[in-house]
Amino acid sequence: MDLPFFLLSLGLTFAIVGAALIYLRGITRRVLTELCHGNTGAEFWLRTADVLALSGSLLLVLAFGGTLPGAALVTQLRLVLGLAVAGIFVTVVLVASNVWRNIEPAPATEAV
Repeated sequence: MDLPFFLLSLGLTFAIVGAALIYLRGITRRVLTELCHGNTGAEFWLRTADVLALSGSLLLVLAFGGTLPGAALVTQLRLVLGLAVAGIFVTVVLVASNVWRNIEPAPATEAV
């Protein structure tokens, strides 16, 4: 992998993960603040999710996003994009499933 493509891959990964984290930040903070009964616990879990999303995506890109012999730049960038999005997807699945398990079901209403 040549240095310009490597740096482009890392920059693309940071941009994609950063955009996803910014998009989810507000609603995630509100949900976690309610579940954790305060800002301290919510802030911890937000930062943990940020690190998980970024490190997971970077791990995938670094491990599997190398230069494909004879492939066009667009094909290589498509691979990096897919790996970065896969890292975000896995992180969101992990966080959402853990939040879902901690939400108490609403009490059933009786039909009149």
